Parts: sequence; structure tokens; C-alpha cells
Amino acid sequence: MKKKIMILSLCTLGLFALVAFIFNSEVTKDPLALSPVVGKRISTPTGTLISCDLKALKDTVDIPLSYLTEELQIVKLDNRDEALIGGWVRTTVSDNYILVSNKKQTPYKLFTRDGKFVTTIGAYGEGPNEYANTYAEQLDEAHDRIYILPWQSNKLLVFDLKGNPQPSIPLCLRVPKGQFKVDTKKSEVTVTTLPFQGAPAVVWTQDFEGKRKNFIPALHLMVPRDFSNEVFMDKNTSDYSVMLMTIVPSPRVDSLYHYNSQQNMLEARFTVSYPNKEEIPWHGYTEYPRHFVGDVSVPVQVSANTWSGSKPAKYIVDKQTLHGNYFRLYNDFLGTKKMQIWPSFANGYYINNMEPAQLKETLEKELARKDLPNDVRKRIQTLVKSLDEGGNNVVLFAKMKDK
Repeated sequence: MKKKIMILSLCTLGLFALVAFIFNSEVTKDPLALSPVVGKRISTPTGTLISCDLKALKDTVDIPLSYLTEELQIVKLDNRDEALIGGWVRTTVSDNYILVSNKKQTPYKLFTRDGKFVTTIGAYGEGPNEYANTYAEQLDEAHDRIYILPWQSNKLLVFDLKGNPQPSIPLCLRVPKGQFKVDTKKSEVTVTTLPFQGAPAVVWTQDFEGKRKNFIPALHLMVPRDFSNEVFMDKNTSDYSVMLMTIVPSPRVDSLYHYNSQQNMLEARFTVSYPNKEEIPWHGYTEYPRHFVGDVSVPVQVSANTWSGSKPAKYIVDKQTLHGNYFRLYNDFLGTKKMQIWPSFANGYYINNMEPAQLKETLEKELARKDLPNDVRKRIQTLVKSLDEGGNNVVLFAKMKDK
């Protein structure tokens, strides 16, 4: 009898161990595996729309960067005076180049993918091929072109990869803020503008001479003449994926859209239902190859006439399983779960352009943690020793996984 009880106990322990192994394996493979289904698919005239129920998000999961990307690459940018950047800047990575956007009077700068300075692109100012504030850019390595959209602009500035100005592309409408995609081979531009009251279009296609081909009327997407609202387009998939973030006069229920140029249609692909339709939070949506991501925040008054958003809470929804939750992203290539990072993804890459002193401070905090894996510790120690705190920025980037 005792033997039977012992065998039964061993079998039970074995079963629990197997369940625990499967549990841990699933979580390791997919951090969202145990998260609830938080959305539903809705058939619409323009295709399938995923609608997320914000109330269904019950917890916060830690997601390693390696779940979303391939191996992290670290590039120290050229230290020559003419190459120096400093501070945060928009950064684009292509197969062989790194393009860094302008900052105040510092112009765009192009580097090779291993950090060697190539050239400046354009200049700060109001003359030909010059710019002050810019909103978006495109690095088209395959066709030797860089396109830049300044604020309040009626044209795209164009340069080759040697920094030589090329004929600009006139836009058929002035764009206060906007996003764009150039098909150089077809000599076609697709533009999304912040559609102020009276704007005839929110999205359109045109040729390089400024002649409009197709357009989507602004209609219900119009916004007041206020620059607090934004146009989001992260270009992480092959689709033309865009979202208007509206906070003035107040947030509204909206969607992330795909623009179908062949059908000339805006196709809603992701939206969120909020618990209180009378008090919708500030929010934005972006798209990853396998997920939709959103954020929510609340306005905080910082002066008599100025408001700012609180620290946003980020959430993520799997396109296939519809599992989702709030999440924290951490860089497991260079640290533990404590090394939380902003989910900065664009053009199919995770990108973080940091000053070396800031990076060193972050890494030293990780080195002090006892639970840091040995292989990661060695990697960090080597990196810290190589950093020049007075040198140029360091770019961390990793290509996004599409499966």
C-alpha cells in the first residue's frame, strides 16, 4: 500500500513538474500566452477591424526586446566635429546607412551603418534646400534618395546620399504636419496631412510634379487649427499604416488605418473601446509586424495655458490570438527586467540614439544587479570600457521580427 501511495505521489509530482515546464515554456516563447483575449474581429466594408476593449486589460507583462527583434547592434557614431549630434534625434536605419534628423540648428547627418560619417544633408535656414523644424523623412537607399518634410511645407526636400540637393517635389496641398511615403521608381508620393478645418483631403497620391492622382476627403477626420494634434506613421510593415492622434479640442474614438492606394480607401484596422465615452483619454496607436500597440494618458496642466500628457501606459495586442495586456519592454540583450526601455520602433527597427554618458549610467546600474546573467555582464563590461563619455552618440538598433 505504501509503495502504491509513493508511486502515486511521484506520478503527481511528475505531472506538476510537466505542467510547470509547459507553463514556463509557453511564457518564455510568448510573453502574452497567458494574457486574456482583449479584442474581437469585426467585419467591415473595407476588411477586418480589430477592436480592443480597454477594460479587458487586467495586468502588466514584461516583454523582452528579443521577443520582438533580432540581435541588438550597437554603433558608436563618428567623433569628428562635423559629425557630432548630441541629445535625442529621430533616427532611420537602412541596410547600409544611418540617417539622423536635424536638431535645432544642427542639420541632418548621414552615417554608414558602422558609424562612419558620410555627409550633412541640407542646412538650417529658410533658403533653398534649407529647413528649420522638420516632421518626417524617408531614406531610400535603393534609389540614392533622402526625402524631408518640414513643418508647414508645400514641398518635399530631396537629396542624394552624397548630400547633393535634387529638384524638390511640390505638394499639391500645404502640409502643416504630416507623414509621407515616396515610391521613387513610380515617381509617386502618398501624403497624410493633419487635416485642419477646410482641408479638402486627409490622404492623397500625386506625381513628382505636384499633380494629384487620388485623394480621401477629410470629412469627419478634420481637426481645429491647432498644432497639438499629431500624425503617426511608423512604417513597421509594408502597409501604409497611419493614425491621427487628436487631443484638441478633446480626444475622440478613432482608428489606425491602412491606405489602399489601388482602391483609394482608408481601411480601419485597429481601434479601442474606452470605458467612459464621455472622458476618452489621450491615446495613440501604432502597428508592429505581429502586434498592434496603443497607449493611454491623461492631460496634466503645467501652466495657465499649457497642458502635457501624463506618463503613458502602453498596451499590446497580438494580431493572431488577440491576447493582450499592458506591458513594459526591457532590453534583455544588455540587462535585466529592470532595464526598461521606451518602445521606440520605426521603419522596421527598434532604435535608440543615446549620448554615451547616458548609456554608461544606464549600463552601470545593470552591472550592480546580482541577477544579471554572466554572458550579459561580460557584454556590458566590454561596452562600458569602450565608451567615450565626451564622444558622439551611440545608436542601438535591432531589426523587428516579422514572424
